Amino acid sequence: MIICTTLLLFAQSESAQSLEEQMAAAVTLGQQTEAGIAAGEITGFNAIDAWTDVAYAWQDISILDGAPASVWVNWSEALLNGGDTDNAISTADDGLEKFATNAALLEQSGRLLLAESRSVASMGNEEKAAKLTLAAVAAFTAASENAPETASPLLRLGEAAWTAFVNGGGADAEEKADAIAWWVKAAAVDATGVDSGTVYAWLQADSIAVLDVLIAAQPEDVLLYWYRGMAYYYKGAEFWLNVHGDFNKVIELNPAFTNAFFFLADGAFQRGVMQSTAKDDDKAKKAYNFSGKYYALYLKDFGANHAQSVSQSGGLLAECQRMNFLASFTDYAHAILILEWATSNAPDYLDVWNNLAFLYRETGEAEKSLAAYQQALSIQPDDPQIMNDLAVIYHYYLRTEDEIALELYRNAIIRAEEILNAENSAGDDLSLVRIALRDARNNLSKLSKGNRRNG
Repeated sequence: MIICTTLLLFAQSESAQSLEEQMAAAVTLGQQTEAGIAAGEITGFNAIDAWTDVAYAWQDISILDGAPASVWVNWSEALLNGGDTDNAISTADDGLEKFATNAALLEQSGRLLLAESRSVASMGNEEKAAKLTLAAVAAFTAASENAPETASPLLRLGEAAWTAFVNGGGADAEEKADAIAWWVKAAAVDATGVDSGTVYAWLQADSIAVLDVLIAAQPEDVLLYWYRGMAYYYKGAEFWLNVHGDFNKVIELNPAFTNAFFFLADGAFQRGVMQSTAKDDDKAKKAYNFSGKYYALYLKDFGANHAQSVSQSGGLLAECQRMNFLASFTDYAHAILILEWATSNAPDYLDVWNNLAFLYRETGEAEKSLAAYQQALSIQPDDPQIMNDLAVIYHYYLRTEDEIALELYRNAIIRAEEILNAENSAGDDLSLVRIALRDARNNLSKLSKGNRRNG
């Protein structure tokens, strides 16, 4: 239905003998073909036939008086989309005979030559591929010379140079610098003509020099800071200050970009690891503090996605252990957020329940603390320290269920004495058991006397 409609539009405009109408109809035909293929409505050989129809439409327009160079650009593109690269190149060449200095047509010629170069290279003909690449570079260079105010031909030169650098093994520093220089020049010529996502997709961590130029020209473009922050993030922990600056700028410019907190969190964590390795504990502690804070903010909005991501790699428990580690460095409010995430994703992980219960207690959330200690005790029901801590909530905070609290204290004392008196306990670290025994005895005595003063 889509193709029939657009063909009818084209036929109507052709009969009107209007160049503008026929070009508009050909554009519509191409757009509808793209949409039909994207939607899965046009597939296989039908897709090739559809693009051939588009190419015929532009071919018919090319014989009209006043047909501009863009006709040959679109005609050759339709042929390329239909898989006919040879005729696409010939069509672009025909156009250049009429419009030898048209930048858009020269650039299109270069694109087609590069496509053919990749094709013949895949078949092992490296010599022909090299010649086609040189011809493409010549076309892009001519396009740039004829449109020095546009970024596009320079970007094409950058892509060609970067491809050659990568294909050459990616070890030639001078070749690499020359390739990046084209991208930098494009950004300097026309920052609005350079897509930051494309720059990052091509250059990854090496995109920083280009993004620096783009940011200088467009300091309020949030995506520029996003991609530069990612580039610094992947360069390593030594660039933490750059990561911190760029992703905080992202949040400043668009507070809705809360996924930026992941890069801040993980960047700070890697920085902490680096400082720990260097035995700089104070700086490591500071970095871990940042990491915990930012992870809490990230997990608040993206906790489910993060859990799914690490679960797919088999590292969900390890990630919960990392969150438990970070909780000891950050403030209570953020620590609670990351521990709540950890308990929901590792419900049998005892340490995280204990820590969460303690933080709830310290922040006045006695009911939540009680529930967390009960969960911890269900995981390890014979732990005297957990028994005592659970009883403490009844005794000093909720001031209810005295009989339950008294029973818990008694059981904690009995169990702690069993552990300490066991023959096989020699040599074990029993300091926590001794503390639990001491506290349970003291608390039992106080509760028996009705004393609810904690301390």
